Amino acid sequence: MLKKFYLETYGCKLNQSDSDLIKGILSNDFKEVSSPKEADFIIINSCGVLEKTERKIIKRIKSFRNKKIILAGCLPLISPEASIKIADGVLGPKNIPSIKEIANKVLLGEKVWQVSNKVIDKGDYCYFKKRKKGISAIVSIAEGCLGNCSFCITKKARGKLKSFSEEKILEEIQHLATSGFKEIQLTSQDAVLYGLDKGKLLLPDLLNKISKVKGDFKVRVGMMNPGYVNKILDNLVLSFKSEKIYKFIHLPLQSGDDWVLKRMNRGYCVDDFLRIASCFRKNFKDVLLATDIIVGYPEETEESFRKTLDLIEEVKPSIVHIFRFSKRKGTKAASLKDYPDRIKKKRSRELNNLCKKVNLEKNKEFLGKIFKVLVIEKRKNNTLIGRASSFRAVVLKRGEIGKYYKVKIVDFKENYLIGTITD
Repeated sequence: MLKKFYLETYGCKLNQSDSDLIKGILSNDFKEVSSPKEADFIIINSCGVLEKTERKIIKRIKSFRNKKIILAGCLPLISPEASIKIADGVLGPKNIPSIKEIANKVLLGEKVWQVSNKVIDKGDYCYFKKRKKGISAIVSIAEGCLGNCSFCITKKARGKLKSFSEEKILEEIQHLATSGFKEIQLTSQDAVLYGLDKGKLLLPDLLNKISKVKGDFKVRVGMMNPGYVNKILDNLVLSFKSEKIYKFIHLPLQSGDDWVLKRMNRGYCVDDFLRIASCFRKNFKDVLLATDIIVGYPEETEESFRKTLDLIEEVKPSIVHIFRFSKRKGTKAASLKDYPDRIKKKRSRELNNLCKKVNLEKNKEFLGKIFKVLVIEKRKNNTLIGRASSFRAVVLKRGEIGKYYKVKIVDFKENYLIGTITD
């Protein structure tokens, strides 16, 4: 009888993609189960960006009494001492191809530690991935980054930039399209860097080639840092003109104050962000702009925070991921004097309220407009989620997953539009 495993994933889409690979590699020799009680061993694919996430993961692992634990992901490289104490098997993001060997050793009662920063091309393992049923799939195009942000610890786990094989990426996307997937989400720590480790920023070239892949699918490009986007902006915009590319850009701003950006070592200024947003909006009728903001960074003054508020009100991004600054041991910012939680919470609350106001005002503008919408998944209350060409969420009462519909917007909420099918 096959041994059973249960897997939990924490963190970003890159981790989700790694979990798909883990499940695929194990699928022939082990059986995945939906409950930890049924499992012979448990895999935790971890994120270590925040200390509170680390505490949450450790607490979760301790709740699994008398179970064999394999800890994967970023935490083993970020907090090795804590990791080895709480797990029977430990492996880093670049050791995933060894997961079957590690699982067998752990089941025999061995303690296994396998963590390295060796360079591997996960594109070589694309056919091993086991994905959830549906029409949306994640494709990793690179791992690691070239940045050195003062607050970020992820580079310690993921290492320097490694762009995966263009040929393998295209093969994986063709395979997904042929298999009936309608939405492909490209992911990496910084998508715009694709190819730079080989000497050139190649994301526009990659998108152009993806657009030529046969099949009826849409592509969402992952997060891109503004500093490098500016270097290839014109070519990037041209590549986005393909009908297969969602008009969605995730540009993490982090702060509306250039001085704070410099102290964060972000490598761009506010004007870079504004130029990119303006360029995309001039070229496309509807662009969904997403961004990230850190509030309460130790060197963020009240004036700095006001500049961030002013910029959000000016640019009106549709999605703002708000993070309260959290110290992470091993980063430059960890040595700075932190703000009290009450100040970070106050700023977070004020920014969140502004974003709600901006979103409601912006979404009201879509009333009566017609969109071509791809239905991607079921939602609670017997409704469906669809995506317009900008990746904007549209809630529908009827429709079939994987089909396109002509939809009229009849209502809206803060985070989505509500539509009715007109044909």
